[in-house]
Amino acid sequence: MAKRPDRDWDHYNHPALTYQKPKELRRFQTVVAFIASAALVFGLWSFVWYAASAWAKAEITGWVDQQRAQGAIVDFAEMQTAGFPTRITVTLSEPHYEGSAFANVIGWKSDSVTVSARPWTPWKLHLLASGHHELTLGDGALRFNGAVEKLVADVVLGDAWPQSLNAVMSGLSMNGTAPLSAEQLHIQMSHDPATQAGGTGLKLNVVGSNLVLPDVLPQPLGDHVQSIDMIARVTGSVVPGPAKVSIPAWRDSGGAVEFERLKFRSGPLGLAAGGTLAFDKNLQPQGAFTAKIEGLFQVLEILRARGVMRDSDAVMTTMALSALSKKPQGGGAPFINVSVTLQDGELSLGPLKVMKMPTLDWGFPGQVAPSAPVPAVEPPPPPRDYKDVKPIY
Repeated sequence: MAKRPDRDWDHYNHPALTYQKPKELRRFQTVVAFIASAALVFGLWSFVWYAASAWAKAEITGWVDQQRAQGAIVDFAEMQTAGFPTRITVTLSEPHYEGSAFANVIGWKSDSVTVSARPWTPWKLHLLASGHHELTLGDGALRFNGAVEKLVADVVLGDAWPQSLNAVMSGLSMNGTAPLSAEQLHIQMSHDPATQAGGTGLKLNVVGSNLVLPDVLPQPLGDHVQSIDMIARVTGSVVPGPAKVSIPAWRDSGGAVEFERLKFRSGPLGLAAGGTLAFDKNLQPQGAFTAKIEGLFQVLEILRARGVMRDSDAVMTTMALSALSKKPQGGGAPFINVSVTLQDGELSLGPLKVMKMPTLDWGFPGQVAPSAPVPAVEPPPPPRDYKDVKPIY
């Protein structure tokens, strides 16, 4: 006969059934698990970072080999990687480049250049190139040697050109063929290669102060730009390639440059304008602007004295436009609101044809294309409305 269970079995208790780990042991196991997990994550991230840094070095090496295959001279003394764990930073010491860039032949040397990116967004680059630089343009026609206090840029890479660029430079001082300097210069650019005719293919913002730019400005104005503030949209598809192919193709597609804002001061000239600029069938600029101009009559006198304008044209223009000159109520330099037209190689202020513009030489044959469509340019406003043009400066 089976033994009957003890009536007190429900109240039976054994230490093995009610055992709980000591708090110290539970804490120790938690710490060990956390350290093991962290070590695993750290090991995986280390692998990813070193793989990404190796990819970055391979990309740079591949670009160097590609440029060399195209005939350029590309060299550097040493390549170093750093930035673990949050960035991939590649520093090239004593970089040297000689080859074709920006439709010109350039040579460049520097003490060092640093490129960095986040491992999870390697196409977004941060560049640092402050320090000493040597620059040569046009097979040695222009040579510059000096330093820049600050030169940084953020670049989002694209298929051919960058999708965007944000560059800041200050304290540039170089000598050589001529002085080249900049107190401040900020350039922003965005590019959309898929843009069709009528869309914005390129947008450019430029803000600068106290710039010395040799062989850039018309000689009567000198080389010194006190200030520039520009917002421009380039309509149509803007794609890289040889200038003799890409520029006519852009023109034929109806491409134009729309200046939403153009503020410029150089010597006696102060300009605030907005308008559109395009190329005609001969690849010569044509456009129409509404402008507020300070120092116009001083500029006309400079052009006359240097033989750029005929005496009769300068005198006639000064006499005709003097009646439109205004002075600010609070004092300051007199200004004039006037329409500016550039067409068929002639510059007009209002209804007056002021001067014949020099022919723009692109350096390649076949500039004339009679069958190419010419982008329409809006005519200037009638003379009776000149005094009513709202100042934009």
